[in-house]
Amino acid sequence: MGLITETLPAVIEKFPGGSLIVTSMDYAINCSRANSLWPLTFGTKCCAIEMLMATGAAHQDLSRFGAEVARASVRQADLMVIAGAIVKKMAPRMRMLYEQMAEPRYVIATGACAVSGGPFMYNSYSIVRGADEVIPVDVYVPGCPPRPEAFFWGLLALQKMIKEGESVRRPGIRRKPVMAALPNGMTAADVRAEIQRELEQDNVIDVEKEAESKPWAAKVKEWIRKSSSIS
Repeated sequence: MGLITETLPAVIEKFPGGSLIVTSMDYAINCSRANSLWPLTFGTKCCAIEMLMATGAAHQDLSRFGAEVARASVRQADLMVIAGAIVKKMAPRMRMLYEQMAEPRYVIATGACAVSGGPFMYNSYSIVRGADEVIPVDVYVPGCPPRPEAFFWGLLALQKMIKEGESVRRPGIRRKPVMAALPNGMTAADVRAEIQRELEQDNVIDVEKEAESKPWAAKVKEWIRKSSSIS
């Protein structure tokens, strides 16, 4: 695939209609990659048993998503699913496994521990506070443990990222699922500006109206009226 994805597009685009051929190559290659993920049989703690085993069972069936070919060898796998807390002794070994995986390789952080350290991030010296401190993560799946449906959501998000976020024109450049899903013409700056407007709108308070809406406001007014009438 190195010749096809790195050398051939630059040669083809120089000819008339070359851009159309490269775009078609993008679609074919990305669809093949997205629907033929080979996960690594790798689990670091309890989520590997509670969630990953359930997704491989007949009721959920990973093969519907083209990701059932789990491999025990990193040289045959292109998807690492980190399920469970990562201790500092395991971190360098996890990094070594990641570097030995086939390119292009992808990572899903599954569960609160893999995402941010989970409940072990407090008063613990041995837990890494998130897998992204060790290796780059493509998709985060929250939960403790996440349900199988949540994991499939993460898998579908990864497939969407692979289909829409990569191009043979720029090998090695990958867009995250959120950026891949943005409509044409919209940038991250537009999203940040919209969030800022919403926050400012939601946090502007009319002090008098806010005070009148309180349950004790009417009682205070009645007490003031009675006090003034007595005096």
